[in-house]
Amino acid sequence: MWHWDQGRLAYFQFDSLSVISRYVIAHDFKQADRPGLRLATGLPFQAPATHSPWRNYSRVVKLALLVSERDGIAEPTPVAALLAQPGAVTSDEYLHFLAQVSSEPNPALAGWSNKSALRFPMLFCLKYLLAKSAIGTSDATPIDELVGAYRTSGLDGSEGQLEFASLIADSQQNAADGATSPESLRRQARESIRVLCQISYLFLSPVGVSITLAGQDAADIFDDLSPVGEPREADGDAEIRRLARLFGQGSVHDFFGFPNTVVSDVAESGFLEGTKVQKTHVTIERNSGLRKAYFAEHPTTVCDVCDMDTRKTYPWTDRVMDLHHLLPLASGTRVAASGTTFDDLVPICPSCHRAVHRFYGDFFRNSQQRDFTSRDEAVLVYEDVKRTFQGIIRA
Repeated sequence: MWHWDQGRLAYFQFDSLSVISRYVIAHDFKQADRPGLRLATGLPFQAPATHSPWRNYSRVVKLALLVSERDGIAEPTPVAALLAQPGAVTSDEYLHFLAQVSSEPNPALAGWSNKSALRFPMLFCLKYLLAKSAIGTSDATPIDELVGAYRTSGLDGSEGQLEFASLIADSQQNAADGATSPESLRRQARESIRVLCQISYLFLSPVGVSITLAGQDAADIFDDLSPVGEPREADGDAEIRRLARLFGQGSVHDFFGFPNTVVSDVAESGFLEGTKVQKTHVTIERNSGLRKAYFAEHPTTVCDVCDMDTRKTYPWTDRVMDLHHLLPLASGTRVAASGTTFDDLVPICPSCHRAVHRFYGDFFRNSQQRDFTSRDEAVLVYEDVKRTFQGIIRA
């Protein structure tokens, strides 16, 4: 009733999917050799020596809608074509779309049938979280609560806010039902929920999933989400191609703006253009759950760029610090088994943060890019900022 590819979370990170997309556009993934694949993507693609990458990772690239199989070839999809272009699509666009098409049964996995009554577990989870936020519930939602609610409710993800509000009223029972669910179900559910938690307004901790949105924004996004409909193809690979074409045609993946949550912050952040990748980047950096957890674990008051100790400089406050996200702007935060990771975040004072974003804007204009091509490039440009910084020059 809920299946996903386990143990592959590193490959479902948005920046990883982008580099994999560039590979599948240029190569037949069915014929991929492991050394070349590792060199091109920087990912390990670990497997027994007797197994091809296709044998071990075909479920990843199919679940992600990057390839379908046709005439013995791994054919790249329009989704791969978009993800291969830096800044063409954001992690939020992609993950909202993926939630709306990832069904049970799934055309990427065994047991696909276009005659089945489909349910959409990732969409169900996202709408459950949004519905809780819309009614003002701010506590983290345990993954077991999501699993239990999905397992016992019979909802498929197409329902409205009233149905979800009724379900949320039994949150404690939902959590208990999830905790007693078969372990195989809980494992696969956890894995796909972790993928979903790369969305810019979500944060995953050992306690559960937190959402950082104004209530009206959460309600608006909820109303915009629904399962991608029929007619469905009988062949799983043909169905993957059908779904991927919808994304490529732009019929589903409109950018989700958060007018009550973040728009005013985009200009204040130092970005001049306010592009969709910049909005995604700023939403991540303004994620209150992420900020709170980061500074609880790393209680620094010192800026990574100018070395100013904001606690000592402004002794009437604990700290005056932002978080800067080092991945390409279109990428969400990385998520591990333990939750959202802090590996790609650095503490920075507000003035330096705005200056970093201005530096990025100049870099993109001069290089005629919409975004960084990789994490490595993003880090290099950030290090250029630090090298170029002249120190605090007093009047």
